[in-house]
Amino acid sequence: MAAQVNWRESFDAAQQEAKAASRPVLLEFYMDTCPHCMKLHQETLTDAAVIEAVNARFIPVRLEGRGNMELVRQFSVTGAPTTLVFAADGQELTRFAGFYPPTDYLKNLEKFG
Repeated sequence: MAAQVNWRESFDAAQQEAKAASRPVLLEFYMDTCPHCMKLHQETLTDAAVIEAVNARFIPVRLEGRGNMELVRQFSVTGAPTTLVFAADGQELTRFAGFYPPTDYLKNLEKFG
C-alpha cells in the first residue's frame, strides 16, 4: 500500500492517462490558506483506505485553485476544497465540496471508481 496519494500535477496529462488506463480522474481544487482544505489533506487524504482507493481506482490530480483559474472557471468551481470526478472520456460524473471524513469521502468515491 502506498504511503500517500500519487497526485499528478497536470490535468491534461491526467486525462490522457485516464483514457489509456480506462480509469476516472479525481481532481481536487484547494487553496493554500483554506483550513478545510488543510483538514481534508491532513486527515482524509492521509487515511490508508482513502490512499489505497484513490491510487488503485483513479488518476488523482491536486491543483491549487488560484494558480489554475482557467480550470476553476471552466468547471465553475465556487469554493475550496472541491473534488470533481471525471469519466475516462472527460465527462464530469460528480463533485463534492468541503471537508469529508475518510468514511464519507470513500462513500462518495465508491459510486464512481
